[in-house]
Amino acid sequence: MKTTTELTRIIQDWQAGNKQAENQLYQFAYLQLRHIAQEERKRNAEKFGQHNDVLADSVNSTTALIHDAYLKLSNSELSDVKTKRDFFLMATKVMRQILIDNARSQQAQKRQALTSIQDDNDKFEQLIIMDKALDNFSVRYPRQSNALKLKYLMGMKNNEICQLLECSSSLIEKDLKFSRSWLQTRMM
Repeated sequence: MKTTTELTRIIQDWQAGNKQAENQLYQFAYLQLRHIAQEERKRNAEKFGQHNDVLADSVNSTTALIHDAYLKLSNSELSDVKTKRDFFLMATKVMRQILIDNARSQQAQKRQALTSIQDDNDKFEQLIIMDKALDNFSVRYPRQSNALKLKYLMGMKNNEICQLLECSSSLIEKDLKFSRSWLQTRMM
């Protein structure tokens, strides 16, 4: 994995118009997204079993999720990305958009079908409600929101989040506890 200074240098070179740096940045993005997707699938398999609906969904396959995220990142406006932290936060935003778009699409398909399963609709509606709550939370509590996204959307460990957000591990733990509590109260 590239160090923070290496990745920051690549981002700066890319913004200066260096095509080789652009290739290095997207190669890093692809490898990082692949690792994240594999970890997420592994967590889902451990939590829900190998034959669950989430793993069966094609958008959640490691390859499909990587390719979708990679394509969105490559078509995104990355001019605001200056550091490794900015890059990871952009990647969390892209992955969240993919999952929300997929949930909305599936919800629309279920509404159009003559027979629909209420439990599935409830799950999709909960995901969309969670997305809106997370947007509101992000506006009010940006640091806590960043910690939450890096932890649960990127699958980072607390010590990695501490380094990326440049704050203490105790503050990250407090931020994550506060974030979960705040979102739980909005989801009830």
